[in-house]
Amino acid sequence: MSKIHPFNPKKWAVWMVIKDFQNYAAWIKVIDREKADPQSTYNKYDMRHNFFYTVYFPIRLPEEDRALPDSIKRLRVVETLGPIHRYIDEDLQFAEYIVPEFNQFYDENNEPTLAYGIVYRFAFKRLSLKWVVSRTVIIGLLTWALIKFPIISTVVEWIKNVF
Repeated sequence: MSKIHPFNPKKWAVWMVIKDFQNYAAWIKVIDREKADPQSTYNKYDMRHNFFYTVYFPIRLPEEDRALPDSIKRLRVVETLGPIHRYIDEDLQFAEYIVPEFNQFYDENNEPTLAYGIVYRFAFKRLSLKWVVSRTVIIGLLTWALIKFPIISTVVEWIKNVF
């Protein structure tokens, strides 16, 4: 749980959620720009994205790696992803917002293949379902209290009587 920072608005949760949306919008613009450039790393690795701008692409290990243990195969996949990680981190500058995943494909006999599906998801730092639900409940309770009890009119009358 984060502390409340009353004198630093940039640390307020609502500001951090707004920053998440701004960074997500920037991610969408960057992906569209990279997709439009035929010389970009995005097109070099035949990357694609879905409706939510989750970037994905396949990687296939060479046939001579078939005899290697699974841990070494995964290490080879991570080594292969090195230039892509540098591309996302240094060129696009989104390392702290992107979460990589990779999954091995299986054939019809449920045997592992040398093909892997690589997925890069945008990860919001502050925005979450818990954040949305908690703020909805708080706003709902405040609205209910303002409707149910004449709080505002009581405060206005109290201020009138004081001055």
